[in-house]
Amino acid sequence: MPDPVTEPQPPRPLVLYVDDERSNRVVFEQSLGTEFDVVSAADGATALAIMDERTIAVLVTDMRMPGMSGEELLRIAKERHPRAIRIVITAYSDIDPILRAINEGLVVRYIIKPWQRTELVQILRWACEAWTFSHDSASLHQRLLQVERLATLGNIASALVHDLKTPLMSILANAEHLGELAKSTPLLREALERMPLPAAQRRELVAMVEDIGPVSEDLKTSTWHLDELVNRIRSLGRPNDGTPTAVWSDPLPILRHAMAVCQPLAITGRAQISYDGPTDLPRVRIASTELTQVLINVVANGAQAVAARGTANGSVQIHASQRDNMLELQIQDDGVGMSPEVLGRIGTPFYTTRAEGTGLGISQCQRLVGTAGGRFRIDSELGKGTTVTILLPTA
Repeated sequence: MPDPVTEPQPPRPLVLYVDDERSNRVVFEQSLGTEFDVVSAADGATALAIMDERTIAVLVTDMRMPGMSGEELLRIAKERHPRAIRIVITAYSDIDPILRAINEGLVVRYIIKPWQRTELVQILRWACEAWTFSHDSASLHQRLLQVERLATLGNIASALVHDLKTPLMSILANAEHLGELAKSTPLLREALERMPLPAAQRRELVAMVEDIGPVSEDLKTSTWHLDELVNRIRSLGRPNDGTPTAVWSDPLPILRHAMAVCQPLAITGRAQISYDGPTDLPRVRIASTELTQVLINVVANGAQAVAARGTANGSVQIHASQRDNMLELQIQDDGVGMSPEVLGRIGTPFYTTRAEGTGLGISQCQRLVGTAGGRFRIDSELGKGTTVTILLPTA
């Protein structure tokens, strides 16, 4: 009988490793060559030539290389070969370029030196599967990579957040001390009134002294907010029983704090931030830290939009009203506004219209408001301004 015909197996996805140190390339090939089809290159130019000639599923590159850096290689590879899954191997000291590469979509994963074979095998298996999956659905492939980038940013945040606690506690201690000093404001004012000073200089000094109290309160509030954010990030990896906790917050002091935090942006952009609404607002069903995040994001965006317009006397107006069992907050600016195309993409993670932006602010606001049972809507017209409407359930 003739031998049964066996179906030819499709070639395995090809992994390209780029590193200027030969010893690293040898270790990579010998450690992973049995699991994957691996080819290596000593520099970025050689790597790009290989990618032009062969179909590379996964590009793994070092960041620090002479000539063409890893970041340059990733940027060119993204443009020429967008389907390739891009990964970097780096040291902790290179965290800034890694964050930039993740934000710009140059990479989806990073590996810290010295790497462990077990971890690297798992990452490469995932990358090869993701690349294979891209043949079936390009849109789902993009969603998969987007989620992976968010997870990678979360891992970086978890690694860094622990180190934030000590400086935060120092800032808070100094803010408390500044608050104690502010109690001496009346005595300092009296002393200044008795001193033989020119009237204009005396008024300036008195104004500076009277600023100590409000500045210390704003500093304490901001520090407590940061501390709570750090605690929330640290708790993300901890198990919980899934029981929902009812949380409520007083929106008015949070709103006034957000206005104070964004005031420097408004001054720079020659704009004014104002509040139009009742002096007493009902409590809303959202944690104070989360409402602070939302309001600072939205008000800051409004101030930056006004500044981008480049004309004086711009405004960011905040309106508050209550209807049914909801509190409505409207933040209106007369800034540059957005086209329908841009408005349609706002809220998509990593999409931003500012060079310094990350594209995560609005998507985070939408998530926080939605989780609280509220609604978040943006209306905008190019050249006229933007209105953000936030609806939150009241107590």
